[in-house]
Amino acid sequence: MTRWSDRVLLMEVGGEVELLNAPRVESAIMNAFDMRPEILILDFSGVTFLSSAGLAVLVRAHNRAGTDIGFRVVVDGPATVRPIQLTGLDQEIEFFSSQEQAMAAVAGS
Repeated sequence: MTRWSDRVLLMEVGGEVELLNAPRVESAIMNAFDMRPEILILDFSGVTFLSSAGLAVLVRAHNRAGTDIGFRVVVDGPATVRPIQLTGLDQEIEFFSSQEQAMAAVAGS
């Protein structure tokens, strides 16, 4: 599901993000960038399994955002938080534990 809030596009992703469906998830994210939001928030709090293919999707999305588009990711629970921390992605990408925190960060920017 995607929805706009002013200049922010929120995209919710659920289920498993692994080798078989990561390309579909990535395609949807890249299409979201084509809509030119000022900020894209990916809500991965509904993701139940995040494989290395899913982590690669996050890295490519972060790279696509560059400095032109604000990029934030919501993660909650060990299925998403643990692989992100183990790979050090939490040092490269802005992660939040809820949509509310991510939106509050938008308001503060």
